Amino acid sequence: MSCFWRRFAALAFISFLSLQCFSAKKKTDAAAVDDYVANPSDASKLAMPERRTYSYFNSIEREILANVEKGSPDSLRSAISQLKRNKDEMSENEKVLHYIAVSIMQMCWKSQNFVETTNAQDIKNDYTGAVSSSKNGFYDPSQNPQDFLGYAVPALVLAASDTRSDYYEEAEKSLLAALKLNPNSVFANYLTGILYRRMSDLKKANEYFGRAYDLSPNCYECALAFAESFMKLSDPDSAFALSEKLLQSYPQNKELLKICAEASFASGNTSSAELYVGRVLQMEPENSYYLLFRARILVQKGEYIRAASLLDAYSRRDSSSRDYLLLRFAVQKNWNKNISAATSTIENALSLYPDDFQVVIEAANLAAETGAKINGKSGEELANLILEREPENITALQIKIASMVALQKWAEAYRVSSQLVSREEVSDSVLYMHIKICLSAGKKDEAWQLASRLYAENSSSEEILQIYIDVLVSTSRMSEASRLISQLLPAASAKMKSFLYYERSFISDGESAVLADLRSSLTANPRNKDSLFRLYRIYYNKKEYRKAQYYLKQVVAISPKDDSLLRLNSELENLLKN
Repeated sequence: MSCFWRRFAALAFISFLSLQCFSAKKKTDAAAVDDYVANPSDASKLAMPERRTYSYFNSIEREILANVEKGSPDSLRSAISQLKRNKDEMSENEKVLHYIAVSIMQMCWKSQNFVETTNAQDIKNDYTGAVSSSKNGFYDPSQNPQDFLGYAVPALVLAASDTRSDYYEEAEKSLLAALKLNPNSVFANYLTGILYRRMSDLKKANEYFGRAYDLSPNCYECALAFAESFMKLSDPDSAFALSEKLLQSYPQNKELLKICAEASFASGNTSSAELYVGRVLQMEPENSYYLLFRARILVQKGEYIRAASLLDAYSRRDSSSRDYLLLRFAVQKNWNKNISAATSTIENALSLYPDDFQVVIEAANLAAETGAKINGKSGEELANLILEREPENITALQIKIASMVALQKWAEAYRVSSQLVSREEVSDSVLYMHIKICLSAGKKDEAWQLASRLYAENSSSEEILQIYIDVLVSTSRMSEASRLISQLLPAASAKMKSFLYYERSFISDGESAVLADLRSSLTANPRNKDSLFRLYRIYYNKKEYRKAQYYLKQVVAISPKDDSLLRLNSELENLLKN
């Protein structure tokens, strides 16, 4: 026992000493804490778990979900195949994802002719509801989208229907939110392109169609939409390059042949355009659109006889088509030179299509050129219809000026023309017209400065030469005009010779020399209105009314609707009666 107590006493003493040491250390540590100042650099960051947004599809294999979100034909086929591996054991969310994948494929990529059975539409939730509504033409967004598909799926309505537009603003926000979550989604980019095309934002449409095409270059719908968007942006070269490349995979596709033809035509390559139109007509000889397209190409090429034949064939099916009427008008005006028939045709077109830009422009142009009224409106009044909608439209402004010139409203014409030529970039035709107006409005110095500058820049242009010579004669620079006319006459074309002889008639001395020049002018071009009208004036002033009438009637035949000419002719007929 004594041994036990000795051991116990020893252990108790050791424990006492340990407690004393611990207490002393605790006091020392506490004092050290009181003296310590925290330094932020000593802090270390704790690794936090990744924050994840809850999704209805979180339990599905990530690769499958990623393929559906990408939404290209290839990725959708892969996702659908993977989901069907356990067809009989599919969970509810797998069935819904399968339904979404099949719907994207069938609604967006119709060229795939994809057939697949799915019955997840019987499951009621935001995803299936949005898809079903889209198929019925309604936009049905989720109240609280939780993931990419929640934002993107309702926009499938854009691929299914174009009858409504009241949801575009909301769809735009939702699609952009979806693309923020997954910018590499083919179907979401494609649908966004469709949306912006419907909203007439053609640049953005092109941008998103381009993204979809880059992500899935083998997707027919993406490539076609991208090519079409270039045509709408007036970039036919890019449209042609893309559609021609796609045509290698779809050589009989009429939509692609149409873009190739339209793009070639817009680029001025009428031979290529005719080739592609011919390929369609080989497949469908009675295709009305392409019959009319070929006629349009032939008119552009100046092959009016062949064009007239095609138009006759087309008219038996539809004689009120806007394009048919415009082409018929072009043939009558430019080939038949039948202004009365051309006027009747464009009046019919204007009655049927009063708000069509091209129809109004053609009618205004004819009215300005001939002095006639189309459906009771002058060229100036018709041009104003365009300018009310597009105040800066250069074509309409040019026609308005030409109409003022025809009516000899020189002060008004000069005012409008001065505004037009003050712009940074204007066509040469605008400058030519302004020079003529300056001459008639008494602004000869301005006409000379502008004409001499144009001549210095390009003395080989026939149009500039004509303007320059006209200004030389009008500003009494006769010696220079005579020298230039003599230099140009030997090698001049028939039309140019007619102009040169007409201008020389103002320089020639004596009536016989003047008359000889004017007759030479008409020998080169019997329809030179300026020479015909000047001969009428010469004989009228000499009171040789029969000869005056002979030349005036030829002018009237060229412009049978010009009221001012008709008045002069009526006056002359009265003089002859008396």
